[in-house]
Amino acid sequence: MSDDYEVKVRSLVPAKALAIASYGESVAAYRYHTLHDKTDDTALQAVFADMAIEEQGHHRDVQELLRKYYPPGDFVLSPEDKALVIVGTRLLEVTDRASFEQALGMIYESELLTGRFYQALADTTDNEQLRPVLRAMGQECFDHGARLKALPQSPLRSAQ
Repeated sequence: MSDDYEVKVRSLVPAKALAIASYGESVAAYRYHTLHDKTDDTALQAVFADMAIEEQGHHRDVQELLRKYYPPGDFVLSPEDKALVIVGTRLLEVTDRASFEQALGMIYESELLTGRFYQALADTTDNEQLRPVLRAMGQECFDHGARLKALPQSPLRSAQ
């Protein structure tokens, strides 16, 4: 049985769904860049830089899928569309440890949400070429969430 979230995702036309995914990937890259810039911890900087690069690659990959399968797919996204892949505000205000931890939590939740988004798309797409790509991208989101939670300095380690 699907919940309301999955019903919303599954009701999207494929081109719009990929436009939403592209938005989410660009926001994720920006957010990881922000965390990289707001920490002095060199180990965290390396993790966040790597993840930002991965997200930039995902953004390019989704843009290529749009060009290949849905060339006229140009959409203006509503706040509700954006909320399908992003938790919290797009722009991060990171000024101290508490706001850093809050930003990390929003990114973690966004990774899990975006993973669900990709999985729901993979389950409903009629495009056989897209299905494995969407599943892999969803799994990468879940992997990013696990990486964030596993960081020794992460406040997420104690969260369920």
